[in-house]
Amino acid sequence: MFGSHSMKDKDDLKRRITRLESLFEVTSRALVRSKYRALDRLDEQTPATRMLTCLICEYQAAQQTFATRVSECQFGGGRLERYACPQCGALFGPMKMLDITPDDLTDEYRLLYATYAEADPTERELRTFASMSPVRGGTYLNWGCGISSNTVAVLRGRGWDVWGYEPTALSTEHHIICRRAEIQATFDGIFSNNVIEHFTEPVAQFRDFASMLKPGGVMAHTTPCYEYLYHNTRFHTIFYLEDSIRVLADKTGFEIVDRQVDGDYINVLFRKTATQ
Repeated sequence: MFGSHSMKDKDDLKRRITRLESLFEVTSRALVRSKYRALDRLDEQTPATRMLTCLICEYQAAQQTFATRVSECQFGGGRLERYACPQCGALFGPMKMLDITPDDLTDEYRLLYATYAEADPTERELRTFASMSPVRGGTYLNWGCGISSNTVAVLRGRGWDVWGYEPTALSTEHHIICRRAEIQATFDGIFSNNVIEHFTEPVAQFRDFASMLKPGGVMAHTTPCYEYLYHNTRFHTIFYLEDSIRVLADKTGFEIVDRQVDGDYINVLFRKTATQ
């Protein structure tokens, strides 16, 4: 009798948890849609006269003078209007994501990851890591490694000194760091997959990368957003089109040494210049 009663309790608990998870998902989607529907209505009534500054080359002009590309957010974020810089070619926006505070942006990501599971990026990250031609004895950092990747564990299992950094999706993994202040070491290489398109301050971030790299250190950053791909998400705030990635490298103490394109796998390899 006790075993039967215990099993019924477990089944009931599972059903309750499933209902609660479903309710949370529906509620969070409704809240997000309502929030961005209101922001879009407000934006429609606001004259497009604000001054915009390119995230990379700092070209500045009135909003209405920029060429725009418009899409719709698949995660309920409404209308996505991005602005093409006539000077370096970068495509940046939507401003609804660039205008919010870092804490609010972190909350946006945590809410997203509470209901959305990314595909396992391990194979792509391993490929990106290999593109740096790593050397035994070197120390490497997987920037924005997320929690769905096994890359750090796989590489450490193969004898590589690799660490991960992930600030928005909390991890209990020993070799994954969640706070930038905890990173004290310098690295021979930094690599990422589907990360740099999320930057809201790419120049500051690349300069921070330079500060974490040893002289002559390398970086490999893979993203389809070197082209205008996967634009239907508000979380992609910068597309490195035309000459913008070279301008970013020049401004932050890097040179571009290689570029690999294989469908939507686009990887750019950078080297820290001797003057940095």
